Amino acid sequence: MTIGPDAQRCFDLLPKVFAMPTSISETLHRTDLILREAYDHLGFREGPDGAFLTGHVPHVAPFAYLCTRYPGLDDQGLQAAEEEAGRYLPEPYRALLAHMDGANILGITLQGAIGPLVGRSLHGIGQPISLRYSNVVERPAYIPAGSLGIGAINGPWYSQGHLYLASTGEVELYHSRLDRVGARWASLAIFLAEEIPRRMAFHDDRGHRLAGAKLLPGDTEDWEDLAKAARQQDEPRGIFARLKGLLRRR
Repeated sequence: MTIGPDAQRCFDLLPKVFAMPTSISETLHRTDLILREAYDHLGFREGPDGAFLTGHVPHVAPFAYLCTRYPGLDDQGLQAAEEEAGRYLPEPYRALLAHMDGANILGITLQGAIGPLVGRSLHGIGQPISLRYSNVVERPAYIPAGSLGIGAINGPWYSQGHLYLASTGEVELYHSRLDRVGARWASLAIFLAEEIPRRMAFHDDRGHRLAGAKLLPGDTEDWEDLAKAARQQDEPRGIFARLKGLLRRR
């Protein structure tokens, strides 16, 4: 994709902080730096323990931001996160949660724990999507037992990729409805170091998404059509189920 002149400001910052990562902790600290430097000029808000919103985009919604970073978890919070996930948290994701309890970065959703946030004010920052969602509520049978669901990436309209941290340490992007992997990264640190700058490059200086942006990375060109077809197949069953429900009430 061609980088427009409005996006060049953000793109020029990338080599300073997104060199090949040596650790997840280093990558997370670099991520904070680049996001604040790139998007604070659009508007930002700060919360407790390093939490922030940056990149205010009122053309999307009055209170929308390009990036949301939640405060990190202490040892008790990490234990709560493991309980919500219902499975072991590998060390790379434990390190991420200690730094930030999930995030939404340019359309990448990283899940966290909501238990530790009960009764805790985050001054308008909000709270993450729980790890329970990908690991307990909606976890396809074909996902390997040793993989941890960590988040998602949205496609244009119908499609979505679900992110899993495999027992090998790799991050895999699965189609939300199919046993199909569209992209794979060697580690969580490499996933962040590669995917975040890719997404930064298709936003202009005002936070507008550039035309032609490929929202889902990797071999995912047909995912939108596959997801649309699956949704259309589900709609008749959904209508039939609603009609049956109405008949039962009579």
